[in-house]
Amino acid sequence: MANTLGSELDEALRSEHGALVAYRRLAGLVRDGDLARVLATFVEDELRQIAELTATIEALGLQPARASLRRRVLAELLVFSVRILGPRFALRVCREAEETRARWYAHLGGFLRDMGERRFDASFQRMSLLKLHHAQTLGAWVHNA
Repeated sequence: MANTLGSELDEALRSEHGALVAYRRLAGLVRDGDLARVLATFVEDELRQIAELTATIEALGLQPARASLRRRVLAELLVFSVRILGPRFALRVCREAEETRARWYAHLGGFLRDMGERRFDASFQRMSLLKLHHAQTLGAWVHNA
């Protein structure tokens, strides 16, 4: 259990690190001031999410993953695409990633609950809801970009 759970939590944490890089860079690149402010808020959300997820992983007795070079490079490439394609493509990719992470957190919370670990319910629910909020917010920008 710990190995599979640890792998899934590591994947989630690496994804959050990638999102942090993407939102930080996008916030400084987009021309729309309102969108830049939204993305700057996402950066703060990601920092809190990474801290909460790291604390959860440690509370489970597991070692948190470090940031991934591959995720950083992919995030930088996504940000670079804005210069060529405009922001819509990058925002759509970010929205889909947020939706995926929302499902991951709901699944991981349910898995731990089924294993008798109810102490993490609120944390995983909070993380999932934040990802859904990000996805919905990005969806509005994708639609209007």
